[in-house]
Amino acid sequence: MVPSADEWDAVKRDAAVVQTGGMAKAPIAAAVLQEMLDALRAGVPNEACGILVSDRYWSGGGAALRWVALRNAAESPYRYMIDPQEQLKVWMELDDADEVVWAIVHSHVASPARPSQTDIGLAYYPDSLYVVVSLTDVGQPDVRAWSIIEGVVSEVALLVTG
Repeated sequence: MVPSADEWDAVKRDAAVVQTGGMAKAPIAAAVLQEMLDALRAGVPNEACGILVSDRYWSGGGAALRWVALRNAAESPYRYMIDPQEQLKVWMELDDADEVVWAIVHSHVASPARPSQTDIGLAYYPDSLYVVVSLTDVGQPDVRAWSIIEGVVSEVALLVTG
């Protein structure tokens, strides 16, 4: 979905946004995307979260290869917090398998698919994308990906494959 002028104005107000000539693209398999959406919908009325895993970061040509659902320890419709013990376990498993966190994903149940100020402030993984899925219309989720580096937010187009 192409952001409207009002959406871009809101993002610009909320964070420094870098717009380049051509939007960067990051590939994700349709089946992985569907699995992710199903898990996020199951979390309603609360925000849900998880990660997309790959053998390489998106900026190095990696594609999202699989979805890992994680527990939202905040159990809130307004914020998410990946369960710290679960996160440590999964990150260690990824490290052992030479895999990376391609994207950190969470849903917004009542707001647009763009990072909030809280999301931007907690973006500690500059090599990973941040995928935000708006479920304001559960039947028509809005899925958008963002690169967040030192508070600078850039949208990255998801290229759905096969």
